Amino acid sequence: DKFAIDRAIPQVEIGDLVVIHDAGAHGHSMGFNYNAKLRSAELLLREDGEVIEIRRAETMDDHFATLDLEGLAEFEA
Repeated sequence: DKFAIDRAIPQVEIGDLVVIHDAGAHGHSMGFNYNAKLRSAELLLREDGEVIEIRRAETMDDHFATLDLEGLAEFEA
């Protein structure tokens, strides 16, 4: 998927914030972990210019939190 093609953007440095407006299905509410792609953190830009994290990034522990492998060795292919 692409958000834009051949768009000029300013030089990006480590620590800079990149805003993608109207992410649609790529936002948290519509996103899913296809190919174990973890969801990114979500940030909120306040009217006063302050940026706050409103949802932390997912971790691999989050990804596997609901997986129950107990007894898996009992199954044979």
